[in-house]
Amino acid sequence: MQRRALTLRSIQPLDWLLAGLGLAGVAIISLLPFAQAATFIICGMLLVGMLIQPAVGLSLTVATVMLQELLSFPLGLTATHVIGIMALGAWLLYGMAQRKISIDTTLLVPWSLFLMALLLSAGLTQYNAVDALKQVVRWFMAFLAFVVTVATITTPKRAIGLIAVMFTVGVIEALIGIQQYRLGTGPFAIGETVRAYGTIGKPNTFAGFLELMWPLTLSVALGLLWFWWQQRQRWHYLLGAALSGGASLIILAAIGVSFSRGAWIGIMGALAVMLLAVDRRRALPLIGLGAVLLLAVISQPELFPAVISERISSLTNNLRIFDAGRVTVTDENFAVVERMAHWQAGANMFLANPLLGVGPDNFNRAYPEFFVGRWSESQGHSHNYYIHIAAEAGILGLLAYLVLIAAVYRQAYLAIQATRGTVWQMVAIGCCGIITAIQLHNIFDNLHVLNFGIHLSAVWALCVVLTQRQGWRA
Repeated sequence: MQRRALTLRSIQPLDWLLAGLGLAGVAIISLLPFAQAATFIICGMLLVGMLIQPAVGLSLTVATVMLQELLSFPLGLTATHVIGIMALGAWLLYGMAQRKISIDTTLLVPWSLFLMALLLSAGLTQYNAVDALKQVVRWFMAFLAFVVTVATITTPKRAIGLIAVMFTVGVIEALIGIQQYRLGTGPFAIGETVRAYGTIGKPNTFAGFLELMWPLTLSVALGLLWFWWQQRQRWHYLLGAALSGGASLIILAAIGVSFSRGAWIGIMGALAVMLLAVDRRRALPLIGLGAVLLLAVISQPELFPAVISERISSLTNNLRIFDAGRVTVTDENFAVVERMAHWQAGANMFLANPLLGVGPDNFNRAYPEFFVGRWSESQGHSHNYYIHIAAEAGILGLLAYLVLIAAVYRQAYLAIQATRGTVWQMVAIGCCGIITAIQLHNIFDNLHVLNFGIHLSAVWALCVVLTQRQGWRA
């Protein structure tokens, strides 16, 4: 066999790029202390892997979301920021080397409308424009994660790899939370029961993070089990169903011991939507039966342990509208009244600045002017993202956000239709369940924090990928 001689002309642009980066890295490492040199070497190895396959960078970025509160870098950067910037740079360099950088236009219009609404609000805020622009940048990073996901997840193996990373991260985070609950370690307690909070730092946000995985673990487990039942010879379906099912049970248990009422409502809503997506005709009676059972449970909370009974009883209080400034506060109603006080403060901000709001990430700065009653200390957000976005970005921001979410739901529906009859349909249904869980939980909280948007954007992007890759077969 004839061998081709290695010449300067035969070396590809990516080879030159890797060689240059390697030489520069060696020069810098030789001047650094050991700890910094080790960090630099690890980052260099990760960057090389990302340059070889940009999808690796995306998966690593998603995996670091759970570590943000544990790892910090100069300039206020988190592990997600650092890995995300590296992944974006690697994708751009890879595209330049291949002379092809493609940006999919699906959902580009609703994304652009939302980002422009935030930018307009940030530019005209009477409070802190720097903080406002930082929040716009966070959302822009989520948009870039969406773009990179669509561009890099181009094969079934890459999609499976990304989903496997999501499942693994979810299980690890869930196990940490379950251990906190089991050992009773942590500052968040209901009576003598400690609520799980994981590495995320707060029980409600911890549960919200797990909602980014649970619907998908359940749908994939059931989908693989169904396809194995139909084709008994494909035992890898059964293995996948067992692993996904185990992940689903562990994550569900962790959501349970977080005692997050918003998350409980979110996963129930996700389950209902997924049932409708599988078979609307058969799902309606099941959903009706589930609603009846839920009402029965709410009406008889004393049948459960005290800690669960208290959370069930307070579910209805969370949906009741009242004036937090005129309510007598007790230990039992403290959390509900505090949440309502922040709803009212957010509504007051919106009414005072209806068009553009007080500016992204300026809720805390504006809060002293709009709080009600004794609730003078802000918790950072309005405990309802729809009120929160209206308060910070006005009616333009709220409408743009709702348009974006509606477009995402439409894309999820198209993905379900495009993948009908394949295992990938269950992935699309799981993504739809995640979207629903987050949007329902957002009625009681703000889950667009801690770079959760990067993970959520990857889920949204999977809906686009599944719509476009109609030829995929499991």
